[in-house]
Amino acid sequence: MYRKQLIATNKNTVNFIILLIVLFGFITILFPLVLMYIVPQSGIGNYFFNNLIYVFISVLVPIYFVYTGIYYYKIKIDSYVINITSYRKIAILFQRNDFIDIPHNMLKGYAIFNRSFTLNKTLMLKIETDSKKIIAKRFNLSFLSEREEEKISKVLDKIIANNK
Repeated sequence: MYRKQLIATNKNTVNFIILLIVLFGFITILFPLVLMYIVPQSGIGNYFFNNLIYVFISVLVPIYFVYTGIYYYKIKIDSYVINITSYRKIAILFQRNDFIDIPHNMLKGYAIFNRSFTLNKTLMLKIETDSKKIIAKRFNLSFLSEREEEKISKVLDKIIANNK
């Protein structure tokens, strides 16, 4: 009998955060530059021209998100297969997708840990290959909630317990 055990994704959250970053960039970078060019002698144009800290912060925030990455993930675990996809949503052209599709019996361990100074967590799977070699595969997960983390841990713990 085919029964899905877990499907976890952050598609809506990532799309909303990217929309906020684009709006932030438009409002804090593009709009002031246009005002400085069109009406440089006005109070608004003069304010943006004289306050370089504003420009520095306005440019630094989007660069931070591009550098640390906002990762889209989809975790699907059914009765037989573990399927995980993770990739940067903003810089998709510059990075390959992390993807894995393995049967349950290949999973030997896992760990979920926080990345410092980012909103990302890393899911590390220990996988046994056909030649009995253990490899580690890492997936970056952005905006992983505690509840989602508990669900993933519970399902992966069941799989590991059944493998022993």
